[in-house]
Amino acid sequence: MTKRGFLLLYSTFFFLLMFSTCPRLIQVASAEDDGPAIFGSVFLSILDFPFKLATCVGTQAVSAVTYTATYGVQGNYDGGTNGRDIGEAARKSCTGWIISPDQVKKDYYQNP
Repeated sequence: MTKRGFLLLYSTFFFLLMFSTCPRLIQVASAEDDGPAIFGSVFLSILDFPFKLATCVGTQAVSAVTYTATYGVQGNYDGGTNGRDIGEAARKSCTGWIISPDQVKKDYYQNP
């Protein structure tokens, strides 16, 4: 894929991501006035995306290899294998793609 095509794809994805979060953000904004938290939510979600993608893909790949290597090996509980634990770790790494305004307020604003 050419550099121009990649940039077009990448910018289109983030454009759609921002508009897919807008209804939720507008609803939150109408409930209370937390404009900086909404901006921080969108900005931090965009910054976090590449790291989240790398973590998700990397964990899925390592989990697939680990699951295949330990297939049929006795696990941590009666009669089971470690596949359940491996799958749970892989699923948890692919959650939380959007940072909510509430999370931004909790992390970056001081509570009195």
